[in-house]
Amino acid sequence: MGFVCDTIQRTVRLDPDQILSNLNKFFQGMLIRTSGIDQIKERVLSRITSKQVVDIEGWKNFVNEEIYNSEFGQTTKAVVTTAMQDAKTNYNDQTLPLLSLLFLANSDQSTFLNAFKAVNLAQRAGETGSNIKSIANMIPSGITNITGQGLLNFASGVQNVFNNIGGVYHQATNPNMIRINDLKNLMSYHVNFLTLLPVNLIAQYGEGSPMKKYFTTVLNNAFNKEVQNNFVNNKLFMGYEGKEEVDVNEFFNQNYNTLKDDNQLRKDLVTNYISTLSPTDILNLVTSGQ
Repeated sequence: MGFVCDTIQRTVRLDPDQILSNLNKFFQGMLIRTSGIDQIKERVLSRITSKQVVDIEGWKNFVNEEIYNSEFGQTTKAVVTTAMQDAKTNYNDQTLPLLSLLFLANSDQSTFLNAFKAVNLAQRAGETGSNIKSIANMIPSGITNITGQGLLNFASGVQNVFNNIGGVYHQATNPNMIRINDLKNLMSYHVNFLTLLPVNLIAQYGEGSPMKKYFTTVLNNAFNKEVQNNFVNNKLFMGYEGKEEVDVNEFFNQNYNTLKDDNQLRKDLVTNYISTLSPTDILNLVTSGQ
Protein backbone atom coordinates (compact mmCIF):
# COMPACT_ATOMS: atom_id res chain seq x y z
CA MET A 1 0.00 0.00 0.00
CA GLY A 2 2.84 2.34 0.86
CA PHE A 3 4.48 1.57 -2.47
CA VAL A 4 1.26 2.39 -4.34
CA CYS A 5 0.85 5.74 -2.53
CA ASP A 6 4.48 6.62 -3.19
CA THR A 7 4.03 5.77 -6.86
CA ILE A 8 0.91 7.95 -7.11
CA GLN A 9 2.72 10.84 -5.43
CA ARG A 10 5.60 10.62 -7.86
CA THR A 11 3.36 10.52 -10.94
CA VAL A 12 1.23 13.54 -10.00
CA ARG A 13 2.71 16.67 -11.55
CA LEU A 14 1.78 20.32 -11.72
CA ASP A 15 2.04 21.82 -15.19
CA PRO A 16 2.69 25.61 -15.11
CA ASP A 17 1.43 26.08 -18.66
CA GLN A 18 -1.84 24.33 -17.90
CA ILE A 19 -2.33 26.21 -14.64
CA LEU A 20 -1.65 29.56 -16.35
CA SER A 21 -3.54 28.89 -19.55
CA ASN A 22 -6.69 30.86 -18.72
CA LEU A 23 -4.86 33.75 -17.06
CA ASN A 24 -2.57 34.05 -20.08
CA LYS A 25 -5.59 33.96 -22.38
CA PHE A 26 -7.08 36.87 -20.45
CA PHE A 27 -4.00 39.04 -20.92
CA GLN A 28 -3.12 38.05 -24.46
CA GLY A 29 -6.66 38.61 -25.71
CA MET A 30 -6.85 42.22 -24.53
CA LEU A 31 -7.50 44.71 -27.33
CA ILE A 32 -4.48 46.78 -26.29
CA ARG A 33 -2.12 43.94 -27.22
CA THR A 34 -2.68 44.79 -30.91
CA SER A 35 -2.53 48.59 -30.45
CA GLY A 36 0.67 50.45 -31.30
CA ILE A 37 2.26 52.14 -28.32
CA ASP A 38 2.32 55.55 -30.01
CA GLN A 39 -1.47 55.42 -30.27
CA ILE A 40 -1.80 54.48 -26.61
CA LYS A 41 0.74 57.14 -25.60
CA GLU A 42 -1.30 59.88 -27.26
CA ARG A 43 -4.53 58.75 -25.63
CA VAL A 44 -2.87 58.55 -22.23
CA LEU A 45 -1.19 61.95 -22.64
CA SER A 46 -4.49 63.58 -23.56
CA ARG A 47 -6.01 62.35 -20.30
CA ILE A 48 -3.10 63.45 -18.16
CA THR A 49 -2.75 66.92 -19.67
CA SER A 50 -6.50 67.61 -19.79
CA LYS A 51 -7.04 66.41 -16.19
CA GLN A 52 -9.55 63.80 -17.39
CA VAL A 53 -8.13 61.52 -14.72
CA VAL A 54 -10.44 63.15 -12.18
CA ASP A 55 -13.45 61.90 -14.18
CA ILE A 56 -13.68 58.53 -12.44
CA GLU A 57 -16.39 57.04 -14.64
CA GLY A 58 -14.72 58.27 -17.81
CA TRP A 59 -11.43 56.91 -16.50
CA LYS A 60 -12.96 53.47 -15.85
CA ASN A 61 -14.47 53.39 -19.32
CA PHE A 62 -11.14 54.31 -20.91
CA VAL A 63 -9.16 51.58 -19.13
CA ASN A 64 -11.92 49.02 -19.70
CA GLU A 65 -11.91 49.85 -23.41
CA GLU A 66 -8.16 49.39 -23.68
CA ILE A 67 -7.87 46.07 -21.84
CA TYR A 68 -11.23 44.64 -22.95
CA ASN A 69 -11.25 40.93 -23.80
CA SER A 70 -14.47 39.66 -25.38
CA GLU A 71 -14.10 36.25 -23.70
CA PHE A 72 -13.77 37.90 -20.30
CA GLY A 73 -16.31 40.72 -20.38
CA GLN A 74 -17.38 40.62 -16.72
CA THR A 75 -13.88 39.84 -15.55
CA THR A 76 -12.46 42.81 -17.44
CA LYS A 77 -14.85 45.25 -15.74
CA ALA A 78 -14.09 43.79 -12.32
CA VAL A 79 -10.34 43.93 -12.94
CA VAL A 80 -10.55 47.59 -13.97
CA THR A 81 -12.49 48.51 -10.82
CA THR A 82 -10.08 46.57 -8.60
CA ALA A 83 -6.99 47.94 -10.36
CA MET A 84 -8.17 51.52 -9.95
CA GLN A 85 -8.93 50.94 -6.29
CA ASP A 86 -5.49 49.39 -5.79
CA ALA A 87 -3.82 52.46 -7.30
CA LYS A 88 -5.84 54.83 -5.12
CA THR A 89 -5.77 52.92 -1.84
CA ASN A 90 -2.29 51.43 -1.81
CA TYR A 91 -0.32 54.01 -3.82
CA ASN A 92 -2.42 57.19 -3.68
CA ASP A 93 -1.81 57.57 -7.42
CA GLN A 94 -4.66 56.88 -9.83
CA THR A 95 -2.41 57.55 -12.82
CA LEU A 96 -0.57 54.25 -12.29
CA PRO A 97 -3.01 52.31 -14.51
CA LEU A 98 -2.20 54.79 -17.29
CA LEU A 99 1.50 54.02 -17.15
CA SER A 100 0.77 50.32 -16.77
CA LEU A 101 -1.05 50.35 -20.11
CA LEU A 102 2.21 51.21 -21.86
CA PHE A 103 3.65 47.78 -21.03
CA LEU A 104 0.67 46.02 -22.61
CA ALA A 105 0.71 47.87 -25.94
CA ASN A 106 2.55 46.64 -29.03
CA SER A 107 6.08 48.06 -28.90
CA ASP A 108 9.79 47.44 -29.01
CA GLN A 109 12.25 48.73 -26.43
CA SER A 110 13.00 51.96 -28.27
CA THR A 111 9.39 52.99 -28.90
CA PHE A 112 8.47 51.99 -25.36
CA LEU A 113 11.20 54.18 -23.86
CA ASN A 114 10.09 57.20 -25.89
CA ALA A 115 6.47 56.72 -24.84
CA PHE A 116 7.34 56.10 -21.20
CA LYS A 117 9.45 59.25 -20.93
CA ALA A 118 6.76 61.40 -22.55
CA VAL A 119 3.98 60.15 -20.28
CA ASN A 120 6.12 60.26 -17.15
CA LEU A 121 7.19 63.86 -17.78
CA ALA A 122 3.63 64.95 -18.48
CA GLN A 123 2.54 63.36 -15.22
CA ARG A 124 5.32 65.07 -13.23
CA ALA A 125 4.65 68.43 -14.87
CA GLY A 126 1.10 68.19 -13.56
CA GLU A 127 2.45 67.49 -10.09
CA THR A 128 4.65 70.58 -10.26
CA GLY A 129 1.63 72.80 -10.78
CA SER A 130 -0.11 71.17 -7.83
CA ASN A 131 2.91 71.69 -5.60
CA ILE A 132 3.17 75.37 -6.49
CA LYS A 133 -0.47 75.71 -5.47
CA SER A 134 0.41 73.95 -2.23
CA ILE A 135 2.94 76.65 -1.38
CA ALA A 136 0.39 79.37 -2.04
CA ASN A 137 -2.17 77.61 0.14
CA MET A 138 0.37 77.23 2.95
CA ILE A 139 0.85 80.99 3.25
CA PRO A 140 -1.58 82.19 5.93
CA SER A 141 -2.95 85.67 6.28
CA GLY A 142 -0.89 87.82 8.64
CA ILE A 143 2.30 85.87 7.90
CA THR A 144 4.37 88.62 9.59
CA ASN A 145 2.89 87.57 12.93
CA ILE A 146 4.27 84.01 12.76
CA THR A 147 7.01 83.48 15.32
CA GLY A 148 8.85 80.70 17.10
CA GLN A 149 7.88 77.10 16.39
CA GLY A 150 5.07 78.15 14.03
CA LEU A 151 7.59 79.86 11.77
CA LEU A 152 9.89 76.85 11.86
CA ASN A 153 7.04 74.49 10.95
CA PHE A 154 5.96 76.74 8.08
CA ALA A 155 9.53 77.00 6.75
CA SER A 156 9.98 73.23 6.97
CA GLY A 157 6.75 72.61 5.07
CA VAL A 158 7.69 75.02 2.30
CA GLN A 159 11.14 73.44 2.02
CA ASN A 160 9.62 69.97 1.61
CA VAL A 161 7.39 71.19 -1.20
CA PHE A 162 10.29 72.94 -2.93
CA ASN A 163 12.39 69.77 -2.66
CA ASN A 164 9.66 67.82 -4.40
CA ILE A 165 9.31 70.44 -7.12
CA GLY A 166 13.07 70.37 -7.59
CA GLY A 167 12.93 66.65 -8.28
CA VAL A 168 10.18 67.13 -10.83
CA TYR A 169 12.02 69.94 -12.62
CA HIS A 170 15.16 67.84 -12.69
CA GLN A 171 13.24 65.19 -14.60
CA ALA A 172 11.91 67.83 -16.98
CA THR A 173 15.43 69.00 -17.80
CA ASN A 174 16.77 65.45 -17.89
CA PRO A 175 14.01 63.16 -19.19
CA ASN A 176 16.21 60.10 -18.74
CA MET A 177 15.85 60.29 -14.96
CA ILE A 178 12.96 59.27 -12.72
CA ARG A 179 12.64 59.27 -8.94
CA ILE A 180 13.25 55.76 -7.68
CA ASN A 181 10.18 55.77 -5.43
CA ASP A 182 7.96 56.66 -8.39
CA LEU A 183 9.41 53.88 -10.52
CA LYS A 184 9.30 51.34 -7.72
CA ASN A 185 5.65 52.14 -7.05
CA LEU A 186 4.85 51.65 -10.71
CA MET A 187 6.73 48.36 -10.86
CA SER A 188 5.05 47.06 -7.69
CA TYR A 189 1.65 48.08 -9.02
CA HIS A 190 2.24 46.61 -12.47
CA VAL A 191 3.64 43.29 -11.24
CA ASN A 192 0.60 42.85 -9.00
CA PHE A 193 -1.67 43.69 -11.94
CA LEU A 194 0.05 41.08 -14.12
CA THR A 195 -0.10 38.36 -11.49
CA LEU A 196 -2.23 38.27 -8.35
CA LEU A 197 -4.87 40.94 -8.94
CA PRO A 198 -6.94 39.13 -11.64
CA VAL A 199 -6.65 35.57 -10.28
CA ASN A 200 -9.66 35.36 -7.98
CA LEU A 201 -11.77 37.52 -10.30
CA ILE A 202 -11.19 35.11 -13.18
CA ALA A 203 -12.14 32.24 -10.91
CA GLN A 204 -15.20 34.12 -9.63
CA TYR A 205 -16.72 34.85 -13.03
CA GLY A 206 -15.73 31.54 -14.64
CA GLU A 207 -15.06 33.05 -18.06
CA GLY A 208 -12.62 31.72 -20.64
CA SER A 209 -11.39 28.13 -20.26
CA PRO A 210 -12.45 26.00 -17.27
CA MET A 211 -10.05 26.21 -14.32
CA LYS A 212 -9.67 23.58 -11.63
CA LYS A 213 -9.84 24.86 -8.08
CA TYR A 214 -6.25 23.98 -7.32
CA PHE A 215 -5.11 26.18 -10.23
CA THR A 216 -6.36 29.20 -8.28
CA THR A 217 -4.68 27.97 -5.10
CA VAL A 218 -1.35 27.57 -6.89
CA LEU A 219 -1.62 31.00 -8.51
CA ASN A 220 -2.48 32.76 -5.25
CA ASN A 221 0.51 31.16 -3.53
CA ALA A 222 2.90 31.69 -6.45
CA PHE A 223 1.95 35.37 -6.76
CA ASN A 224 1.56 36.38 -3.12
CA LYS A 225 2.73 39.79 -1.94
CA GLU A 226 5.96 38.50 -0.44
CA VAL A 227 6.89 36.91 -3.76
CA GLN A 228 6.03 40.13 -5.57
CA ASN A 229 8.15 42.24 -3.21
CA ASN A 230 11.10 39.89 -3.60
CA PHE A 231 10.77 40.04 -7.38
CA VAL A 232 10.63 43.83 -7.47
CA ASN A 233 13.43 44.41 -4.95
CA ASN A 234 15.79 41.55 -5.78
CA LYS A 235 15.20 41.21 -9.52
CA LEU A 236 14.13 44.57 -10.95
CA PHE A 237 15.91 46.89 -8.50
CA MET A 238 19.00 44.92 -7.62
CA GLY A 239 21.92 47.34 -7.58
CA TYR A 240 19.79 50.45 -7.05
CA GLU A 241 19.93 50.46 -3.24
CA GLY A 242 20.40 53.93 -1.77
CA LYS A 243 19.75 55.80 -5.02
CA GLU A 244 17.18 58.58 -5.22
CA GLU A 245 16.89 58.57 -9.01
CA VAL A 246 17.10 55.96 -11.75
CA ASP A 247 18.23 56.29 -15.35
CA VAL A 248 15.26 54.87 -17.26
CA ASN A 249 17.46 53.83 -20.19
CA GLU A 250 19.63 51.74 -17.90
CA PHE A 251 16.66 50.31 -15.99
CA PHE A 252 14.71 49.21 -19.04
CA ASN A 253 17.81 47.95 -20.83
CA GLN A 254 17.97 45.50 -17.94
CA ASN A 255 14.26 44.84 -17.41
CA TYR A 256 12.19 45.66 -20.50
CA ASN A 257 12.17 42.10 -21.85
CA THR A 258 11.23 40.67 -18.46
CA LEU A 259 8.31 43.07 -18.06
CA LYS A 260 7.17 42.83 -21.68
CA ASP A 261 6.98 39.02 -21.74
CA ASP A 262 4.35 38.74 -19.03
CA ASN A 263 3.56 35.11 -19.94
CA GLN A 264 7.12 34.15 -19.07
CA LEU A 265 7.15 36.33 -15.95
CA ARG A 266 4.10 34.50 -14.60
CA LYS A 267 5.49 31.11 -15.61
CA ASP A 268 8.78 31.76 -13.81
CA LEU A 269 6.96 32.62 -10.58
CA VAL A 270 4.67 29.59 -10.81
CA THR A 271 7.59 27.28 -11.64
CA ASN A 272 9.54 28.64 -8.67
CA TYR A 273 6.61 27.98 -6.35
CA ILE A 274 6.07 24.43 -7.65
CA SER A 275 9.75 23.69 -7.09
CA THR A 276 9.25 24.28 -3.35
CA LEU A 277 6.54 21.61 -3.08
CA SER A 278 7.11 18.00 -2.10
CA PRO A 279 5.31 15.17 -3.93
CA THR A 280 2.95 14.93 -0.94
CA ASP A 281 2.22 18.67 -1.11
CA ILE A 282 1.39 18.36 -4.79
CA LEU A 283 -0.84 15.34 -4.25
CA ASN A 284 -2.71 17.12 -1.48
CA LEU A 285 -3.20 20.19 -3.65
CA VAL A 286 -4.56 18.23 -6.58
CA THR A 287 -6.84 15.93 -4.60
CA SER A 288 -8.25 18.72 -2.40
CA GLY A 289 -9.02 21.11 -5.22
CA GLN A 290 -10.20 19.42 -8.37
